[in-house]
Amino acid sequence: MIFKIKNLKNNKYIKLSFLAAFVFATSLVHAQQIPLNQVVQNRFSEMLLNADSSVFTGFRAQNWLELEQLNILHKTELQDSVFGLSNSLNSNITHTNFIRGIGRNSVFTLDPYVDAAVGKSNDKSDVLTNFSAGINMQAQFNEKFSFNLGVTTNVNQYPKYLDSAIFSKYDRFNIASNKYIIPGENAGTLHNNNRFTYTNFNFNLTYTPSKYFLIAAGYGKNFLGDGYRSLLLSDNSNNYPYLRLQARLWKLTYNVLYNRYTNNFWYEVNGAAQPKYSTIHYLGFNTKKFQVGLFDEVTWLAKDTNFTRGFDVQYLNPLIFTRPLEFTVGSPDNAMIGFNLKYKIYKKGFVYGQLALDDLNLKTSKEHHSQFYGNKYALQLGVWNNDIFGVKNLSWRLEWNGVRPYTYGHGVGGNISLNYTNYYQSLTDPFGANFNEFISVFDYSNNRWYAVLENLYTIRGENPGVAYNNGEDLWGGENNIPQFGVKTMQGIKTKYSYNQLTLGYLINPSNRLGIEANAAYRSRKSSAVNESEFYFSFGIKTSLYNLYHDF
Repeated sequence: MIFKIKNLKNNKYIKLSFLAAFVFATSLVHAQQIPLNQVVQNRFSEMLLNADSSVFTGFRAQNWLELEQLNILHKTELQDSVFGLSNSLNSNITHTNFIRGIGRNSVFTLDPYVDAAVGKSNDKSDVLTNFSAGINMQAQFNEKFSFNLGVTTNVNQYPKYLDSAIFSKYDRFNIASNKYIIPGENAGTLHNNNRFTYTNFNFNLTYTPSKYFLIAAGYGKNFLGDGYRSLLLSDNSNNYPYLRLQARLWKLTYNVLYNRYTNNFWYEVNGAAQPKYSTIHYLGFNTKKFQVGLFDEVTWLAKDTNFTRGFDVQYLNPLIFTRPLEFTVGSPDNAMIGFNLKYKIYKKGFVYGQLALDDLNLKTSKEHHSQFYGNKYALQLGVWNNDIFGVKNLSWRLEWNGVRPYTYGHGVGGNISLNYTNYYQSLTDPFGANFNEFISVFDYSNNRWYAVLENLYTIRGENPGVAYNNGEDLWGGENNIPQFGVKTMQGIKTKYSYNQLTLGYLINPSNRLGIEANAAYRSRKSSAVNESEFYFSFGIKTSLYNLYHDF
């Protein structure tokens, strides 16, 4: 849609066209957060490799303003089908934002958000219907401020295994209200035929006074690392409020995140749900070939039965590695440190990895000649290649994630609510802990067409009927658990397989509205369970977010 706005100063009319921004200020077209959507992020990796850049990619929830300051991506590269830009002056629905306004120092766009699909599962007799509708608003002012706002209302039905996951959380936590936690999303209300209704909301406000500093606040998700999963912080859970500070100097990029998580309906003090706060420090060093990220995090409760803390000002400390501080104040809070690595092995590919250390006590293990339960850590190794097999724009990712039992959980003082979760969902991998996971992802794009083939295989140790937490359950606590002899995948070895093929065509690259078809097969098998389900769906979709239903 094109419309006109009167310029009062010059008494002239300005035709509002998205590419007209280049006439005024080239930077004005980059009004959006770079979506965490896997297809978008995959194309982003391709562009940065082609640019031979030294951008620190270990913090993935980036804004265009950050990249603009670095001046490394060219106009022709930005006119790409996954970044909301077009080299056409046409004003029809296939080329431009639904509503767009551009002045000399500002940009505004408004697009509908639509996700309407029908599907079928072999484990359900009825047709599955999904419908989401909302808006996505973006604005930029004076080449310094960027604003995003998204609101959607959803009415969705899911395959049987997702229903089981939703109902199990409801039963597990004895949620009194008629609210059900939807994986990766908000709490929904249950209706007939297992239909859930809920609303999602996200926003971001970013200010970049220079290429050296950034301040951002919002309600959404962040992602640390270069993998399909993140073992430090992923976009697996529901949205949450955050404040982000960034400083960049030489080859160093330093991010500080202040987050507010919640597990509503369960952990309450005086009848009120209690939030928990988190401070994350993340220091990145990067060259064109090598990147390393240093990470630390601490989580604490706003209130318990003894006293109210709120946001603990001691954790405003912007310096990395606050774990010594957490010990000096005699705190029972939950802390974690980690590392992120990436190395460009050749022009079209890189290897990457992560290490998360929740707790580590090697001395105790050595003294008892057996693995101590308190050795909690997670490890990731992966490789990403573009133009694989000589096919242009065909990339392949191969990734392994291994997480020790009890990692990301918490048991100090019996206060398990300090676990690394938000809205009853893991803040890292949807499998929680006590597993080994292998993921293969082929991703292909050709103009507006795209295709993704994912194959996942996970072996997870699950509760063999013992009276204590076996290590995979982040809500199980650590009371009466074995102290020694703890091994990854202990318990009943349960094998998960998830295979999904996605085919899509972007109707409008500016707002990522497209037609998409999905077919997936999921199985879960062990000596105690034998489940399998095939389902498919087809519909029209705005592809901006990730939903990790591959568990």
